[in-house]
This record gives sequence, C-alpha cells and structure tokens, in this order.
Amino acid sequence: MENPFAFDLVTTRNPRSSFTYVNYLLAHDRLVEFANSDRLNPLRLEFEQYLEWCAEQFRGQVRYQNEVIGVFPERAAECVRSWNIAVKDEEGKTYMVRTRNILVPAPSHSIPPKPQPLFNVNFAAGQRIISVDEYLSRRDELSVLREPRLNVTLVGSSERTVEVLEDLLCCYKLGNIAVITDNESLRPLRILDESTAPPPPRLCSIWSRPSGDAKPSVPDASERIQHIYSRAYDKQVASNGKYRLSMAGKDGQPPADASIIIVERLSTQPSSSGLFQGLDSLVLGCRQKGECLNEVQFKRGAVAEGCNMWMMSARSEGGRSLARDIAVRAGEVVRALSAAKEDGEAAVVINARM
Repeated sequence: MENPFAFDLVTTRNPRSSFTYVNYLLAHDRLVEFANSDRLNPLRLEFEQYLEWCAEQFRGQVRYQNEVIGVFPERAAECVRSWNIAVKDEEGKTYMVRTRNILVPAPSHSIPPKPQPLFNVNFAAGQRIISVDEYLSRRDELSVLREPRLNVTLVGSSERTVEVLEDLLCCYKLGNIAVITDNESLRPLRILDESTAPPPPRLCSIWSRPSGDAKPSVPDASERIQHIYSRAYDKQVASNGKYRLSMAGKDGQPPADASIIIVERLSTQPSSSGLFQGLDSLVLGCRQKGECLNEVQFKRGAVAEGCNMWMMSARSEGGRSLARDIAVRAGEVVRALSAAKEDGEAAVVINARM
C-alpha cells in the first residue's frame, strides 16, 4: 500500500485504541516480524485481513450484508417521533427497525465523469469487451495459454484499473498488454515504449547540467508502479521484445490485434436519495457539524426533539475511502452526537454498515 500502517482505522484519532493495526499484528503474533521488516507500508492482503479482524469483533452489534430499502417517518400528534427502517437481509427476507436517529451517506455532488470514448471494435474478427467488474470472474478464462497468445487492452484511470494491470502482468501466458489511460501515476511506465538502447555516458553529476525537460522517472514512482514496471520489463526481456506493455493517452484506440478489451465501467453506485422521498416535505436544510458530517434540519414542529438525521459525505474517488478518512469521519460523528447528548437530548444509537 502507499500509506503507512499508522493510517489505519483508529491510530490517527486514538493511538491507544485496541483496534489499531499494531494491536492486530500483536494478536496474530506478527508484530516483531513487521517491526524488523524494511517497510512501514502493510501489504494489501495484510490490511484486508486487518479490516476483517476489526469487523468480526462487531458482529454482535453490526448487521452486515443488510440493505436498507425504505425509510418511513412514524408520526404521533402530527409530529414525527421516530423512523421505521425497512431492511432486507442476506436471504432476501425483509424486516423493520425502529430508531430515533439515522446516519446516511450524503448524495454525491462531484462533477459527473467524462463519457468514455468510443472504440472501433471489430467483433467480426473476434474482439470482445468486458468490464473491470467482470475481470475477477473471468480471470482464469483469460489466463489460459493460447497460440497465438491473447492480447489485452485495458481502458481506465481508477485504482481498480491499476490493480487489474498489475494482475495482468503476473500472467506470463498473455501476449501484448496495452493501456489507454489519463492516470498521471502511470506516466513513468511510458519509458517502456521508448528505445531500449543504453543511454549515452554522462559526466559526474556535479558537472552535468540539469535537464529542462524533466520526465517522471520510475525510481521516483510509488512502490506499486515500480513493481508494475519490473513485471513489464521482465515480460519484454523474456520474450525478446515480442510481448510488451504499451501506454496511450485517453484518446488512444485499442490495437487492431487486441482480442480482449477491458473497460472501466462508469460509476453505477445506486443513489440513496430515493429512500428519503417521503421526508422531502419535512426537511428545511442541513447544518455542517464537521468536515464530512452534516445534520439535517427539519421544519419547526415537524420532527420531535431527539429524533435526528445525519449525513456523512464520501469525497474520495469512486466512493472508496481510505481507512484514515473513515477514522476521521467516525470521530466527527462521535463528537457531534456526544455534544448533542450533553445538551440534554436523548441517547443515540448508531447502526453502521461496513
């Protein structure tokens, strides 16, 4: 990962918490091994296991894999006293939860993503398009050894696209891999498209003149980009230059010999705004309670005191939040609700979905 272990779920907010990454390592007898390693950044697999370890400890308080399908105000004497939440569980069964306080994701106000360019796909020649979401389920199918080898084109700019690229390069049975992207972090990889001739001899660095055309270099890139470069370079050398990684800008077109085109699908995250259409007549506006937290303000007399609704924004790209962001937002929620309790309001219960 590109972030040190300190950016886990709680360390930046409370380093003494029992849910830190360090305590996870201690619980699994891996703390000494990690401390003696030459890296401060955990592996993605390790961090995923850490998140699962944290989530498992709240299984009695959190209902995982449950989907909210409706929110209905419960009125008494022309005033909303509580909320009835319709929930669908893993087996498709529906049940109701009654609560006085709800916390929901705020609707996204980000700029709509640019439409993806149209490609000239030759279906008659056998070219096929799949989405990044389908890649994991079809990974084994793509990794079968073929002659001629399967050439793959990857289109997209998100972190998921970078992850797919890294995985594609781990499969030695594939042929050429082309990437069409405007992700700036991948720019150092364009050096693979340039001539492989050795660079001319240079003077000692204290005499050499600084270049006015500085290009992104692989040694200055992140650990992941360096790993991708290493894999691509090994692929190119092992095949004597026959199979290689090529990069193109967002206006590029898939090569004519590309058999599979993996395209990043535009965000189709369902909006939660439809769940609250029945509440529109009650809402007056929102009051900011923190950097990412807003309290919904209702019309006077429409909702009883102590019956609240909070909205938490997710500003990270694609709705994917870093663990440190979650920690900061959780802290804002706790501070806001604690302040409300000190003012004499009713106690608050939070139902979270991770």
